[in-house]
Amino acid sequence: MPSAKEVLPIGEPVLHFQPAIDLSTGRLLGFEALVRWDHPDRGLLPPLVLLPWAESHGHIVALNSWVMAEACWQAAGWPSGIQVAVNCSTSQLRKHQASLAATEALKNSGLNPDRLTIEVKETTVADEHAGEDLRALSGLGVHLAVDNVGTSWSTLGNLRRFSIETAKIDREFISGLEPKEGMYRAITEAIVHVCHSLSLSTVAEGIEMAEQVAILKELGADVGQGYFFARPLPAEEANELANSQPRKIFAVTAETELSNTKSVESHHLTLVPGTKDTELEIGTAHVL
Repeated sequence: MPSAKEVLPIGEPVLHFQPAIDLSTGRLLGFEALVRWDHPDRGLLPPLVLLPWAESHGHIVALNSWVMAEACWQAAGWPSGIQVAVNCSTSQLRKHQASLAATEALKNSGLNPDRLTIEVKETTVADEHAGEDLRALSGLGVHLAVDNVGTSWSTLGNLRRFSIETAKIDREFISGLEPKEGMYRAITEAIVHVCHSLSLSTVAEGIEMAEQVAILKELGADVGQGYFFARPLPAEEANELANSQPRKIFAVTAETELSNTKSVESHHLTLVPGTKDTELEIGTAHVL
């Protein structure tokens, strides 16, 4: 298998980690591993640039395997209650490489399989060629999560086929939440209800406002991610946050006031709001 530096001719991959927060308590549950490419001239290249290149040049499996190994190695240095989530592409699963990468990463890092979540796209659970590797992953004792739930309602019935435990609500629905009514609120409420009826936990991504937190708590969503809580952190900062004592608690109330020039700090982790960007991310946070 090619080494990490062979994936692109110039630069090297790096991981950033976005916190996943318990919406009922503000407690840090884990991190989503997000890959970037550190180019010496262009800086950090987002997945929007990196992933199509890796796919077209036949390097996506090697890249995803590196992400798996690095994420597990970093997570091994966190307290036992903090999890890590890593994305696996459909092509990786079809080639039966995801379970092999996870097996090797867990062995080399010493990470408990119960602390690793593998995320797949919603359409992947309906892909018969990926099914064998999904079952192999489940057999390792890792958790399985599905991304972008709600974009293809026809696949909801597949979520229990491979011991899927977590459903991540697509950020489009979160961005359009309205306090009282509205289509996206209705869709989000329906997703939470269906997932809970299937004994699945829910993760809401792309949270940027306190009002969204309040609505998601009212609808019963379990976990949140987004710039309201924190931007993706470099590995060193993620490690510092994971190991902080006493454990940092994120503000999860609608009364929290945020502005582009003011941080909020008291008994909560300092929250500095970020601006939107167009980066595509791989991976998701898992409900712990």
